[in-house]
Amino acid sequence: MKLIALRWLLDPATSLLALRLCAQEPRRMSYDAAWRLARVTRHPDEMVYRHHGHLAKESGDEIQ
Repeated sequence: MKLIALRWLLDPATSLLALRLCAQEPRRMSYDAAWRLARVTRHPDEMVYRHHGHLAKESGDEIQ
């Protein structure tokens, strides 16, 4: 199952808010970023997960 479909099944209210955020953003925001923003807006205790998803991976942190 694709991640977008899973998100719609598990939390349709957050997914709908993410679509609204994408439509209102003057510069194009990805659905993934909008969904994470919507999720944290509705559930502030999940801020840790949002930061984890948006951190760039450093080359030294890769598992070998």
